[in-house]
Amino acid sequence: MTSRREEKKQQSYQTLYQTALSLFEEHGFDNVSVAQIVKQSAVAKGTFFNYFPNKTDILAQWFDDIMGKAIEQPIPENIPLKNKILSLVKHTLLLTQQQPNLWKAKNAYAGQSESIQKVEQRIDQIIQSKVEQFIEESLSQQYTNGPILAELIVTLMTGTIVEVNRKGLSDNALALIESKLSKLLSLAQAETI
Repeated sequence: MTSRREEKKQQSYQTLYQTALSLFEEHGFDNVSVAQIVKQSAVAKGTFFNYFPNKTDILAQWFDDIMGKAIEQPIPENIPLKNKILSLVKHTLLLTQQQPNLWKAKNAYAGQSESIQKVEQRIDQIIQSKVEQFIEESLSQQYTNGPILAELIVTLMTGTIVEVNRKGLSDNALALIESKLSKLLSLAQAETI
């Protein structure tokens, strides 16, 4: 049972968080100040810093939230390994592309923000575990060194996403990942023969 004080804290947090996300998406991350967020939220400026040390922490939380939703999406068990991995990629790309200004800002500030980097590392570990599980479920006899293969697949996925974002080719992300994944899985199968 939560107290009224805890409910009020949670409500303030959610109001600040949702208001910031809406403003970032509408006006762009760099064009929104903390003062604008607190003014539109009708919350004291000090309250903002109780929840978020800086604006990039909001991006980190957003990324954590959407990636959590993407990872939780069901993936059929009776499809090939490649299709399982591509389903996971599709889920993540779909959710990030629904809020392009937030996605762009997250990528722009990832190198400077410890909070974003921590979320990215944690999400990469979760995805790697999920890919390891896919490997075990799918073709455990066909692939040796499942954990190493899973690590390579996650590196391929994240590296390709970074690459297409830098080049402004995010519409081609899935096709490029699919092509690279096919090559990697072919190499992995050849190693086991």
